[in-house]
Amino acid sequence: MKDLTNEQLCKLAQAGDEQAVSLLIEANLPFVRKVANQIVENPVWQEHLSSCGVGFDDLVQVGSIGLWRAIDSYELSSGVKFLTYAAPAIRRSMSDLIRQYSRDTVWQLRHDKANAWKIIYLDEDLDDTEDDTVETLISSPCAKLPEQIYIEQETAAELHEAMDALPDRENVYVQYRFGFGDGKGHPLTETAQHFHLTESRAKSVERSALKLLRHELLIEIPERAYARAEDKLTKELVAAGELHAVELRLKSQKKRGKKITAATYEYLADCGGAWGALSYNFKDDTTEILLLAEWDTILSHRFAMRAVEHFRIHHNDKLPDKIVLTFIGPEQRSRRYDNKFEAGN
Repeated sequence: MKDLTNEQLCKLAQAGDEQAVSLLIEANLPFVRKVANQIVENPVWQEHLSSCGVGFDDLVQVGSIGLWRAIDSYELSSGVKFLTYAAPAIRRSMSDLIRQYSRDTVWQLRHDKANAWKIIYLDEDLDDTEDDTVETLISSPCAKLPEQIYIEQETAAELHEAMDALPDRENVYVQYRFGFGDGKGHPLTETAQHFHLTESRAKSVERSALKLLRHELLIEIPERAYARAEDKLTKELVAAGELHAVELRLKSQKKRGKKITAATYEYLADCGGAWGALSYNFKDDTTEILLLAEWDTILSHRFAMRAVEHFRIHHNDKLPDKIVLTFIGPEQRSRRYDNKFEAGN
């Protein structure tokens, strides 16, 4: 059961499997601790933590509760990864604890790289007013949804990263409307006149832009950050000789109708050396190694075979453009056994 993904464990947990619940929480505890550590080390939060007496272990405990609560409301059909879905609930639990013991329920967020701190409320319901800031509009995108997922704090870097993802039209509109750059926002009517739009059209552009921003802040940015952290950890473990990794990147694919019949991937062994290439035929379950990766072995092709194993299991899934797979080799199993044996003695 330990080999199951978060999503598979969540499905079992929702069906009443208590072991799956325990494994799911255990598997994602490092992420909970990472979030708690980010809060503890963040200068913005340190003042509140010192005033309310909440410590790292307290944050980990309530964060685990937030993770546990996310299990029931997670929907596998949504297509969102479980940890991406649970992350806001984990942060919410931690911020709620701090807010509970802190005198101040107002959080500060740096509006941009040049301006000073700007005070905003991140947990109140929004009114349709002219003086809404982009931070308040983004901070509670799901306030009326059953899941009650909120973003408590977005850093300046995340906000600018999300802005960069907007199409040029929406980017320019949001900068003018909400005062990015000069810090001076403009009412909807004035913004519509500035861009030669009707108020109705301006509202439509605004809704589109904010929807894209929310998606970036809730889904894309957390997923990219998690992927970067996972990639860094994988490289460190590979360098330490604790596991092997094979990186795959899609080169081409063949389709018959909507069904994928074959795909060609480049693959890299243990995060280094020259890239190899392999082709997998989903129709007859055959593989052709077009070019052996530099650090793959001629006899076993173990890195290529790890990729093939993945294709066989996930042949009905959408092919990823890039993915990193890990596995433990015989030499690593032997070393772990020896260490365990020595520890037992």
